[in-house]
Amino acid sequence: MTANWMNQFTDFFPGSKTPLNFEETIKETVKGLEDWDSKPHIMTMNGKEMEFFTIGQLGKALGNRSPNTLRKWEREGTMPRSFYVKASDDPRGRRRMYSRAMVEGMVRIAKEEGVFWPAKGSRLSETKFTERVVILFQSLRSSR
Repeated sequence: MTANWMNQFTDFFPGSKTPLNFEETIKETVKGLEDWDSKPHIMTMNGKEMEFFTIGQLGKALGNRSPNTLRKWEREGTMPRSFYVKASDDPRGRRRMYSRAMVEGMVRIAKEEGVFWPAKGSRLSETKFTERVVILFQSLRSSR
């Protein structure tokens, strides 16, 4: 009976749903994130073709976060709004679009700041994620 009781807790940290086998979890997480850029929207900017991605694709790249979460981050000022927009047939208006450099930059910053799970439990507000993403967006906007 003691062995069964012990086996219940060997797969997770005590009091948590976080698996102890991080390597397997990371592999599964990364496998799900690999295809965020499989269907880019190609648009011409200043005579040059560029790849753009939707807020849903950005959410997938940022650890499968929902578009609603990213919109909330925009409203709260956690994440700046994209300066790229695309006309839409949807009556709600235009679509946010993110360049490859924006998405890859945000993913790199999120990883470096510990925003991705599994992490040390860094709260987004306790990181420099927002500050660094604002700087990234500003530098990309000025280089257009």
